[in-house]
Amino acid sequence: MIRAVNLTDANAHALMADPRQMVMSAPEIASPTEWENLVIDRASDEVRVGTWKCEPYTDEIVDYEYDEFMYMISGTVELIYSDGTSDSFGPGQAFLLPKGFTGTWKQPETVVKFMAMIR
Repeated sequence: MIRAVNLTDANAHALMADPRQMVMSAPEIASPTEWENLVIDRASDEVRVGTWKCEPYTDEIVDYEYDEFMYMISGTVELIYSDGTSDSFGPGQAFLLPKGFTGTWKQPETVVKFMAMIR
């Protein structure tokens, strides 16, 4: 029988995954610990859905590979665009980071989110 996957407690669900060091855009940037617990992870890496938790970090993103829908459970993220403007997202907010995005991801605190990524 196929059953639904309960994602109600995103923090607990994310922590069910093994922690790993995040790969950063440059070797001099400190790698935070992240937990990614996928409930859908297609073999082709075209679709990924699950929960994600990560310690604070800031990194540059160049030509992001996915359209990624995110629903913030806790923590805040600031996206800084190449023209210097920015958007911030926090608990209870949802946003789409579109494929091809280039800019800065600034995460001053630990974040927990639901996410769906499509390549």
